[in-house]
Amino acid sequence: MGAHVLGSNSSGNSSEAGSVLPGHLVLLLSVLMVTLVVVVVAGNALVIMAFVVDKTLRNQSNYFFLNLAISDFLVGAFCIPVYIPYNLTGRWMLGKGLCKMWLIMDYLLCTASVFNIVLISYDRFLSVTRAVKYRAQRNMTRLAVFKMVAVWVLAFLLYGPAIIFWEFIVGQIPSRAKPCACRPCISWRRVASSQTESVYFV
Repeated sequence: MGAHVLGSNSSGNSSEAGSVLPGHLVLLLSVLMVTLVVVVVAGNALVIMAFVVDKTLRNQSNYFFLNLAISDFLVGAFCIPVYIPYNLTGRWMLGKGLCKMWLIMDYLLCTASVFNIVLISYDRFLSVTRAVKYRAQRNMTRLAVFKMVAVWVLAFLLYGPAIIFWEFIVGQIPSRAKPCACRPCISWRRVASSQTESVYFV
């Protein structure tokens, strides 16, 4: 999630930021984002609750949907609410520690959601191409739990260590004037994009 940084006034007073968005637009965006949070949290909470209450839902494929619901629930319960004031003001006012925690959780949860969708798609593929073997293994919850844990571990390893140790590796401590952003993630995306484009055109 990126944020548009609002420019400060020309007098150099850091306590007063130039407002780019008009008041009615800020109010509209606030209502929309709060509504989004409520829908995301409530919808995924119902999925988790259904899995806990109804034991007949506890098969291998539904475990993967549970994993997806957990990651999306946490996005709605933590990542989006923290992002709302940052998005509306363009300034990070919650401290460096929470900034790093938010970045880790944001990239972890969003990546885990993508990996869960890939895992669900692969599971559906196996259910069609290897139907007999799949039916024999659909109640093997230990294998499903292992895949779920693997999703979270891989999602963390993709961005987590870089976010935590980047400033120590490059020897640059981010200043308060800079927005809360994942510097190594931006660099990694630029490298990945350039490599992908070079492969495509070759």
